Amino acid sequence: MQIVDSVGFAELVGRDLERRVLEEALEEARHGRGHTVLITGEDGIGKSRLALEAARSGRHHGMRVLEGRASPVGPTVALRPLAEALACLFRDGQGPDGKVLGSYRAVLGGLVPEYGPASERELPPADGPDGPDDAEPDASPVLLAESVLRLVAAAGEGRGSLLVLEDLHDAEVGTLAVVEYLADNLSRQGIVLLVTFRSGPGAPWDLARALTRRRSGTLLALRRLNRADVERLAAAHPDTGVTALPAEALDQLYRDSGGNPFIAEELLRPMVATGQPANGPRGHRPVPGTGPGIPLAVEHSIVQRVGRLGPQAHRLLSAAGVIGERFPVSVLRHALRMTETEIFGYLRSAVAADLLTADGPTSDWYAFRGPMTVAALLSRLTPADRAALAGQAAEAVGELQPGLPGEWCLFGAALKRSADDRPGAARLFAEAGRRALTAGRAEAAVGPLTQAWELLDGCDDTRLRADVLAELMSALAASGRTERGLGLAAALDELGGPAVDAERVATLHTRLAWLYHADGQRAEGLAHVEAALTVLGPDAEDRQTAQVEAVWARLIVDSPERAKQLATQAVGKAERAGLPALACLAWQVRGLVAQQRGSREAALCFDRMQAVADGHDLPLWRMRAMFHRAGQQWLVSGDRAALVRVRRHAGHLGATALCTGVDLLLSLDHVLRGEYTTADTLTEAEEGSALLSGSDARFLSAVRAISAAHQGRRNARELVPVGVAAEPSPWTPLARGLGEAVCALLAEDRDRARLDLADAAAEEVTLPAPYPLAGQYGLALLLDVLAEDADWPCYHEVAGAEASQLRWNQHFLLLAKAVLLGRDGRGAEAAAAREEAAALGEPYAMAAHLGLRLVAEAACADHWGEPVRWLRRAEEYFHQTGFPVVARVCRTLLRRTGVVVPHRVAAGRVPQRLRFLGVTEREYEVLLLMTDRPDNRSLAARLFISPRTVEKHVASLIIKTDQPNRAALNAYAAQMHRDDRIDQGER
Repeated sequence: MQIVDSVGFAELVGRDLERRVLEEALEEARHGRGHTVLITGEDGIGKSRLALEAARSGRHHGMRVLEGRASPVGPTVALRPLAEALACLFRDGQGPDGKVLGSYRAVLGGLVPEYGPASERELPPADGPDGPDDAEPDASPVLLAESVLRLVAAAGEGRGSLLVLEDLHDAEVGTLAVVEYLADNLSRQGIVLLVTFRSGPGAPWDLARALTRRRSGTLLALRRLNRADVERLAAAHPDTGVTALPAEALDQLYRDSGGNPFIAEELLRPMVATGQPANGPRGHRPVPGTGPGIPLAVEHSIVQRVGRLGPQAHRLLSAAGVIGERFPVSVLRHALRMTETEIFGYLRSAVAADLLTADGPTSDWYAFRGPMTVAALLSRLTPADRAALAGQAAEAVGELQPGLPGEWCLFGAALKRSADDRPGAARLFAEAGRRALTAGRAEAAVGPLTQAWELLDGCDDTRLRADVLAELMSALAASGRTERGLGLAAALDELGGPAVDAERVATLHTRLAWLYHADGQRAEGLAHVEAALTVLGPDAEDRQTAQVEAVWARLIVDSPERAKQLATQAVGKAERAGLPALACLAWQVRGLVAQQRGSREAALCFDRMQAVADGHDLPLWRMRAMFHRAGQQWLVSGDRAALVRVRRHAGHLGATALCTGVDLLLSLDHVLRGEYTTADTLTEAEEGSALLSGSDARFLSAVRAISAAHQGRRNARELVPVGVAAEPSPWTPLARGLGEAVCALLAEDRDRARLDLADAAAEEVTLPAPYPLAGQYGLALLLDVLAEDADWPCYHEVAGAEASQLRWNQHFLLLAKAVLLGRDGRGAEAAAAREEAAALGEPYAMAAHLGLRLVAEAACADHWGEPVRWLRRAEEYFHQTGFPVVARVCRTLLRRTGVVVPHRVAAGRVPQRLRFLGVTEREYEVLLLMTDRPDNRSLAARLFISPRTVEKHVASLIIKTDQPNRAALNAYAAQMHRDDRIDQGER
């Protein structure tokens, strides 16, 4: 049956073992075999709740239940719990007949009024073995205990008795003596003796241990509930109306209660009453800022427990609570000027009272058993008391830990804040953030620097505010929080007055310019660069202008010559002025400029950047240098192993922005390798990030566009990224040349591919792509050679560019060379060049097979190499990967060579809705190419069939798809492709 207790909870959770022990004891008692069960634990742990459950179970099974409790209220009453329990026997008029006790009845006269002197006259004297002669009410404790044992046994004759004695920590020695006797002598009686007492040193604990050792009792020490039990407890609340709380509310409830059932119940009640969690159409949810605070009952219980330890212990615990939920004993002792013997004595008492617990591998750290204990202690302190104690603790930390190394800096900052020393706390928080940033832990730096900035709100020390703001902007940029960093731009207005020197103001403008760069807002960034130069004036020193020139160079990296000039100037100034971080930034810009043209100089610049970072212990700059160096290695060799290593190390540092950059470059690598699912997983994760900056968002859009194009989605043009605030994106040429041109080739539309490549080349003139992979150093040359629009001079011009030696580009460059060699009748050399190209294209399956299809036709015409084998491989690949147009052309070319080509089954390629209409594979291939509204001659050229055959297929498609004319069929084809793209995106 379901039992609902006095506080309204429907379950006793987390006590399965204890309930089983009690049920077995009650069952045994009903068969005449007695047991003693002793339950101990801290206040609120559920001792009374478990006793209540046992009493209900006993009554349910017809047992006689007697309940008594000791109390600290008022003067001590001898044997109070026993008197209260035995009074239950006669309250309903169903007490046992005193005759069955014989002379033992007189012994109980002091406990049971019904057996007092007035009632003794009604009974004849009793002698013999059933009782002592001439017994007196003040007989020995042994006689009294035996009398109680006989009375309880008689009360439950034939059905068993349960004697519950609670809170024996408040009982006097006489009661404990009776309990000991009962426990030792009830094994052959149908009695369960259930005793509860608070854990901790004392007579009840000593008695319980003694009874356990001689197997006269079972000790149940109740532990705190785990998270799952607290969830069950909350779900059982009659007001929640749900089977489970949301994770946020449950986490808060578990943390605040510390697993104590009483505290959890008291916290949950006001949470529900005040709307936290709030009930809505989706069930309960946590409401931010509606925490109920500490309930009065919980506060009273905790303060009462602390009060039992004495005033000195109370003072010590209050000071510890001001320090925090965890506190070092050394600091507490130094602040309170206590001896080691004194403080550890109080600590042992607090641990025994379940208020504290040792925390950590050393003996110096202790922690409170839950935040409610701290809240209760602090609630009894005035603000002045808190500030004074925090100030003493802060002073002690400073004396014990000179310079506040490591985590002590944050520890001291928190104490300064509690002591209302806002400037002092801000300085320490800023120092902690600065150290984290210097160590490369950008994520860890944001929190302390944010706290420092907030503490300085309204502070008169504008120089300190400017310094903290500059560091905070750097941390936000490094951790990818550009939007939040740009939100601080308004602070420049109030910090730009005469109280702040020009160098600090210029630094703020420079940091803001960097944030605008990270967000992809080049014009805004350049405006702040100009503002910084204006503030510094023409006579500024090198160390002042170095930072401005380095950021300026990064903003205009699309103007390579000017960017290189500024970066070179910044390198010299930074190294002369001893500014290694700025030197790293300037070397980075020089490397990126070189990387745009595919120059091996980029690797030298990034190596120099890393050497500076290593020499001055700049972990974050070292990771950035390693990233760019790994990116250059990937461009040259196609090897991504270094990028994977950098991603792992950057994750350990918490450099979120750097992790994003690595993930995006790895996504591009996965696309080029045909690993589209992995690429999509990475890009989807980044797209959902709240920390994605504007420049990274453009990179992400480009990768998504290239991925769509490489999978043959003809409307990938819609995904070409657009710049923030209408600014052009440097990724557009890459998305067009590396993406759309390839997509056109997969549709066998070389004319369009060449136009896309020409557009990409034109765009790169004004806005160079970060990586020279847009096609003009390889793929464009190959298509020009195949169209006989380029010869050896063009080849040598392209081959002379450093970017042509990058692995992706070199693959296509060598294919162009093979075609030219074959055309010159140098077949063996042409085949060798093709083999060399094949080795370079090996990681890029789609590009490698596309290259086979492109050169095979020329090889057939010029009689070199193994075009039949190449076409077979290409046909198989494109058939399996879902590019029917290319596969169809490969089969046509094979047939032209006289090779017998088996017909492919179309069922797996033609969409189901078209198969139902009777559309054949060849008709589907025609339909795929009709989105651009080509004429029959263009379609015939791309499919290697006659215009007449195309005309027949178009006529058949108009009939089968129920379209009125060719224009409608073109629109139908375009809509079909849009639907396919949506379906693929959902998958």
